[in-house]
Amino acid sequence: MNWLNEILETERRAHVNFFGVEFDLSEFEATLKKYGENKVEEWGRLLLETHFLPEIEIAIKADFPGFKVRPDNHCYEVVYQGKVLRMIDGKLQPDKKAHWLLGQTVLIDTRLKPAYNDDRQMWENDNLLGPIIEKLKKDGKITRSQYVPQPSRFEVSDLDWDKEIRPALAEKLNLPSLRLERAVEAVVIPQIYTHMPRKDDGTTNTWVWYEEYFGGRFYRLNGGYSGYGGLAGVSWSYSGVHWVNRSFRPLAVL
Repeated sequence: MNWLNEILETERRAHVNFFGVEFDLSEFEATLKKYGENKVEEWGRLLLETHFLPEIEIAIKADFPGFKVRPDNHCYEVVYQGKVLRMIDGKLQPDKKAHWLLGQTVLIDTRLKPAYNDDRQMWENDNLLGPIIEKLKKDGKITRSQYVPQPSRFEVSDLDWDKEIRPALAEKLNLPSLRLERAVEAVVIPQIYTHMPRKDDGTTNTWVWYEEYFGGRFYRLNGGYSGYGGLAGVSWSYSGVHWVNRSFRPLAVL
């Protein structure tokens, strides 16, 4: 199984380069075998890659060798205050492990978050979500864009993602466990997997929505904006608004 050995060795190197240690990849290996080479290649054509995010705390003073860009101090403070919320066991509640990776095999969107371009910006080669978003708008299930191209991930609200886009993408991929990336994942993924185009995510002047909320359902976390700390900058904005400079990146838990 050369394809499998190659993925596992690449994962080990990425972990050592960022964390400085190796992790047990037996669960990751079993998941890859379950889905098989053809499925992994199919995901690759959608610019998705399988990876293993180990269960480990991304502490503010962590001395991982590859941890160069850290969430700002305020982000850690609001977590400690219990203001960062996430849907856990069907309830919106404080996420006590908001700065932890969760020990999961995941399917990651490798695309670079695009720069703002006078409302014309699009995620590159978006054969993953572009057709879904365009069809949902055509069918009247989500609001048509006033400014950006209809297949664009921008000017789509986070609630559109929750209610319409996520179920449609889950059906397309036949993967029910889909969510947005958590803030800590969005910060470290570009630093762990430096071969991905998204390694430069913090250099572009747009935002992405994250999975967590701040204080309640009215505000959702977002970040990555180059003028607000880049990868380190995590903020919150009104949920449900169709912002032209905010988009989203899905993550599947396999």
